[in-house]
Amino acid sequence: MEKTNLTEAQSLELITSMINDTRNRLARNSGTPFLIWGYTTVAIALLNSITTYLQLSYYWNFSWYAIPLIGWIGMMLFNKKDKGARNIIDRVISIIWGVLGITFIWVFIGAWLYGSSILYYTILIMGVGTIMTGLILRHNITLWCGCSAMICSIVYPIVYFLISKDVINPEITASLYKLWTWSSKLYFATIFLVMMVVPGHILNHKYNRK
Repeated sequence: MEKTNLTEAQSLELITSMINDTRNRLARNSGTPFLIWGYTTVAIALLNSITTYLQLSYYWNFSWYAIPLIGWIGMMLFNKKDKGARNIIDRVISIIWGVLGITFIWVFIGAWLYGSSILYYTILIMGVGTIMTGLILRHNITLWCGCSAMICSIVYPIVYFLISKDVINPEITASLYKLWTWSSKLYFATIFLVMMVVPGHILNHKYNRK
């Protein structure tokens, strides 16, 4: 058998290629949880925006609680279908989102007690998770989608300040409040579409085609 001697540069290139191939293999279906939670949240947010605009029953607001129910069912079905062995990337990302999920429960309680915008805090928490996932996978689009969502969320405290402090004309404030009651949910759905659905499709397209 003829021996093959690799130069230092060739050896480094081979090792780098093996690492990249391994990371791509481990990251397969990494976008699916984004799609499950993203589409569920967008759909429920759009539903609430429409029911608020049409001034339907207040009880439609309880549909927000369908997000964790549908999301967890979707994740259970996904995990049951995905027979691949769990790896370090899976474990790290699961831990991150698990901790953020627990954090969200306490944030939700605080927002409910003190009347803060739960939509604003939801975007911030999910944005952090999206950014960290993008950093772990070294996927810039996911990273910037998370950053963009957090930047866009600043609209919520700005509008809240304008309405609560009554710094503009009362008639304009009243019109802004009426508009914001339903458009805030539409805006929320748009942000989640960019933050989770878009990178979810891109991640699956990038890694699952290999």
